Amino acid sequence: MNNISMVSLDSFQLIIAIYLFYVAAKGSGTLYRFGDLPEEDQIKVKPKLRLIYFLCGLIALLETGVCMIQNSMFTLVQTESGSAEYIQNFQLEFFPALTYSTLNILSTALSGLIILILAITFLWLRSKAIKE
Repeated sequence: MNNISMVSLDSFQLIIAIYLFYVAAKGSGTLYRFGDLPEEDQIKVKPKLRLIYFLCGLIALLETGVCMIQNSMFTLVQTESGSAEYIQNFQLEFFPALTYSTLNILSTALSGLIILILAITFLWLRSKAIKE
């Protein structure tokens, strides 16, 4: 990917984090409504959903930072043989062993954690709706 598309992706991740914080702060909207869950139960789960959305916002913000560091710290270049490799542009003094792979694994793990939390939340709400 070129630099422009990486900056766009970083910006999109930041927008997702801001949106999750907004949803957590607002405390209403479609992310707080679950079709067949009775209204009184929707009111009961609202504080937990706000906490979950805030937590996901924090994780998304952390992931954005990891991706921004990765995209500024490493550049993809084409070698003379035609293959591509990542070149490290600078090194962080407080964490000199930081590699492209480490940042990539961390970013993927954070994305997976957000998806896992939201999937578990969906299943939890679904189980509450089925019990009613």
